[in-house]
Amino acid sequence: MSLPRQLRDESDFDQLPNNIPISAAIADIEERTGFSAYYEFVIEVKTKGASKYLIYRRYRRFFTFNEKLQERFSAENQTGPYTCLLPFSR
Repeated sequence: MSLPRQLRDESDFDQLPNNIPISAAIADIEERTGFSAYYEFVIEVKTKGASKYLIYRRYRRFFTFNEKLQERFSAENQTGPYTCLLPFSR
């Protein structure tokens, strides 16, 4: 069966593999100590196949990621055909 025909017969979601993340939420915030003290976000990720896993990220990683999204997709920069309004804009 050709791919376009298959897309019409099944929903896009049903075609995704079971290990694809479908949601993420901040489950906790943990304080880390050592050379310097900092906080880490604990993010619970749920997959299409109903499994869950945790990832740990510092706030700085989220901030850097948001900056890169702003540079690439903000309406102000318009470096490509896709733009969007992101929360926490500069």
